[in-house]
Amino acid sequence: MIMYPIIRCPGCRTFTYVDNFQRWKLCPHCGHAYEVARAPVYLDVEDHHEAEHIVRQMEKHLHSTKKKDFTPEELEELRHHYTNALKHKSHRPVH
Repeated sequence: MIMYPIIRCPGCRTFTYVDNFQRWKLCPHCGHAYEVARAPVYLDVEDHHEAEHIVRQMEKHLHSTKKKDFTPEELEELRHHYTNALKHKSHRPVH
């Protein structure tokens, strides 16, 4: 299964995502090229559309709270909510 880790550019600190096979990322915002393995993973997401949505929400949250990053508690809460959403999604009947 392809996963999409949500990471952050070490240059400009913009959130982005990659597929789990990608080794390098060129930041579309600042042009910084970096090794994906060295970037901290905030969340692993199953779908690239979800990853895009979550990246926008994460940026919006930090901007609205005027924070530079998520606290460990906020990251744990984010991961918990995403895991619960996946559980509910997998229990839906398929038609």
